[in-house]
Amino acid sequence: MSEQEVTYSTVRFHKSSGLQNQVRPEDNQGSREAGHKECSIPWHLIVIAFGILCVLLLVIVAVLVTNILQYKQEKHELQETLNCHHNCSTMQSDINAKEEMLRNMPLECSTGDDLLKSLNREQKRWYSETKSVLNSSKHPGLQTLSAP
Repeated sequence: MSEQEVTYSTVRFHKSSGLQNQVRPEDNQGSREAGHKECSIPWHLIVIAFGILCVLLLVIVAVLVTNILQYKQEKHELQETLNCHHNCSTMQSDINAKEEMLRNMPLECSTGDDLLKSLNREQKRWYSETKSVLNSSKHPGLQTLSAP
C-alpha cells in the first residue's frame, strides 16, 4: 500500500465592512439551489401537525383518567351497596326472629293472664265466702273486720 499525503489548511476570514457581509436575496437563492435542497413542506405545517397531535394525546389521556376514576368510584359505591344489602338482610333476619318471638310470647303471656284471672276469681270467691261467714257468725266482734 502506498502512503497518501494529507494536507490540511486553515482558512481565516477577516471582518470587512458591513456592505460586503450583507447577503443579497438572489445570492441566498443561488446558494440554496447549488448546495441545499429546500424542504417541500414548510416547517410551520410540521409544527402545527405535531401540536395537534400533542393536544389530541392530552385529550385522550384526560378521558382515560376520567373513566378510570369513574370506574373506581362506581366500584366503591357498588361495594357500599352490597355491604348495605348484607346489613339489611342481617337486620331483616333479626326482625324476623324477633317477630317470631313476639308471636310465641302471647301464648306464654296468655297462659300467665289466664292464671292471674283464675287467681283473682279464687280470691274474690274466698273473699265473698269469708264475708258471708263473718256476716253469719254469732260473734259480734268479728263482724267489725272488713275486707281489704
